[in-house]
Amino acid sequence: MLLKTLQQVYNVPPHSAIKAFEYILRHELSDLDVIIDSISLEHRHLVVSFHGSDETFAYRYLIKHFGRVTSANDFSEGEIVLGRFSDVGNVKFGFFVDIGLLIGDSKFDALYPLYEVRSQLVRGIKIPLMPISRAFGIISHLPLEFELVEKKILKREIRVRLTQRSINWFHSVIKRNLEAVIVCGATRRMIKRALIASGHFNDIQEIERLGLLEYRLICKHGTHATGIIPEIGKFLGNALLGAQIPERVSVLFNTS
Repeated sequence: MLLKTLQQVYNVPPHSAIKAFEYILRHELSDLDVIIDSISLEHRHLVVSFHGSDETFAYRYLIKHFGRVTSANDFSEGEIVLGRFSDVGNVKFGFFVDIGLLIGDSKFDALYPLYEVRSQLVRGIKIPLMPISRAFGIISHLPLEFELVEKKILKREIRVRLTQRSINWFHSVIKRNLEAVIVCGATRRMIKRALIASGHFNDIQEIERLGLLEYRLICKHGTHATGIIPEIGKFLGNALLGAQIPERVSVLFNTS
């Protein structure tokens, strides 16, 4: 079977990304009767070829965790899909989300509209998009689970919203009053090296993998994400970094 995943390779050498992806797949699929034939790049997207008696299960697993790039006809309203925030900060009326949807030969991003963002993340309070993005650590390439709410191909209207699982993910650190650093564009090895080199390795209680090159670094109590970001950022090249900060979220909820 062949699957073009939604996982893009950016900010790291292609051979490093492919090697890291192969390591993850061999570990994640180790209990299945599946043989990975090849991993390649097609327009920055990782493409996996595999076969075996459990290939159908593996195919579904990979779509769930790494998404897929396919025709718009293969998507249905109400479907749960993996999506990636795209071009965060470029518009004020919502977030564009890459769900791998192709219209003809061209990719078309869905819209996570501002009114939906407000409803799901800040109890409907009329707050501009940028403060919400800064408080919750929403940056380009961040992968999360979305529901496809509306698909009107002819009108080029594709709308999504977060699933409850994704909403819970945002609040999982906020409720514990922990700060977190979002890193997009680095392998786990790169992140560990950056933490060690900057002297912040012991300030992190968990490195949570969100994708191949996307991670959340959950800080220990009393550790500030804004202090860690510039320290590790200089070791991560052009990786994008964001922060999830409970205090910023509280300020949003207290906005009248």
